[in-house]
Amino acid sequence: MIKTQTQNRLALVSLLCCSALSAQASATLAFGSSAENQATQQFVYSFPDAVSSGNFSSQGPVTAVAGGVSASVNAWADPSTGMFKSIAQVKMSGFTEQTNIADTYSRLDVNDLLRFEGTGSSVAVTWTLSYDTVFAGLGFEAFARVGGLSHFMQASSFRNLSLSYEIANPSYDPGATCTDFGSDGMYCPPETQQFITHQEFLSKELFREVALGGPNGIYTNGEEDNGRYTGQLTLSLLLPTQTDIRLSYTAYNGVRCFHLANCDLSSDASHSDYLGLQVSPGGSFHSDSGYQYLGLAAAVPEPSSALLASLGLVGLLAWRRREKQQG
Repeated sequence: MIKTQTQNRLALVSLLCCSALSAQASATLAFGSSAENQATQQFVYSFPDAVSSGNFSSQGPVTAVAGGVSASVNAWADPSTGMFKSIAQVKMSGFTEQTNIADTYSRLDVNDLLRFEGTGSSVAVTWTLSYDTVFAGLGFEAFARVGGLSHFMQASSFRNLSLSYEIANPSYDPGATCTDFGSDGMYCPPETQQFITHQEFLSKELFREVALGGPNGIYTNGEEDNGRYTGQLTLSLLLPTQTDIRLSYTAYNGVRCFHLANCDLSSDASHSDYLGLQVSPGGSFHSDSGYQYLGLAAAVPEPSSALLASLGLVGLLAWRRREKQQG
């Protein structure tokens, strides 16, 4: 029940933040945080305008703080290379009644129109979804229910790819008609359809909810727990050439603590999602957006590691100079 409500909320967020998306090429990065402190009657909401061009970034952490209740999200993306990264965290502590709420999320939505080229009527294409997310802080002890309210925490990270296209129906008959069966509805045989719509999907969801059930019991939804989840999904297809392929891609990361006294929950997807596209030799593709969908980038040193390495090199050179001088 709770998970269904959350999914409905995400659908509403998608509708509100992405209504400007056209049927062709566009991208939107949305993010926000909220903190509600019932004890102090502080209600803080921070939901900046979604980014749909230029620098796809939250420009640093977007936070909401209401006394001891806080929520923060930092997100950045590069739709042209298929990259999405995000760090989401909520905290609350020091309360005797479990009635506070902290919620934060970020979401990338991409719509694009692709057209593939090749020497034949179809071309081999491989799509990849790479992910790397760490959940921390899930789980709590049983406690008395307050005022009949629900109490739960959720961590969620998902990515979805959808492709659709139309091809001519070889059995189409312009003279074929549909049959009206009255209260049983209308039936249209396949030969009445001039085009056949094909759809392909690739997705990976990481989700966990820990909730209070009954007077003192704990129950969970989802399969993931605290820990790191990393991997890559692959979808290999033969796609028609000279045909419009509609692409829809969504990457999401968020955490939520609802009516809890103490919570320190995070979902770190800062090394996370990449959407990749590879076309077989001799094939190519054109994107209305100009995006390349390069997929997972080659590993590079973390900034801190690179800094330490440079400092170590400086120290080594200084030591060698001293050795020469003493020699």
